[in-house]
Amino acid sequence: MALDKLSAVTILGEIGMQPQQYFPAAECLTSWAGLVPRNDESAGKVKSRKILPGNPYVKCILCQVSWVSVRTRKSHYHDWFWCRQGRLDRKKAIVAVSRKILKLIYFLLSTNQLYDLSLAKAV
Repeated sequence: MALDKLSAVTILGEIGMQPQQYFPAAECLTSWAGLVPRNDESAGKVKSRKILPGNPYVKCILCQVSWVSVRTRKSHYHDWFWCRQGRLDRKKAIVAVSRKILKLIYFLLSTNQLYDLSLAKAV
C-alpha cells in the first residue's frame, strides 16, 4: 500500500488515533467518510447510486492513495482493481479500493498491529 507520511497524517488527523472510540465498526467509519454507495430505489426503479457526501478530506486523500496503489504492480489492490474494473466504472472501482484501504486502516489502528502484506487480503 502506498501511503506516504502526509496522507497518513491527514487521515489520522481526521479519524483520530483510536477510531474505535468514535466508530463502533469499520462500516460506520466508511459511511462517515462517504465511501459507501447509497441505494435509492423506489417501486423497482433505481433513483441514484452515487456515493454519500461524507468527509471530503478523507475521501480525497483515500482516492489519491487508491490511484497510486492500483498502479503499483504486485500489490493486492492492483489485482483486485483490475479484476473488478471491467464490471464497474473505473471511478467506482477506485471508491471500492478506498473503502478497502480505510477498513484496513481501521483494523490496524483498533488492534495495534503493524501493516503486513497478508493483512491486505484478509481485510
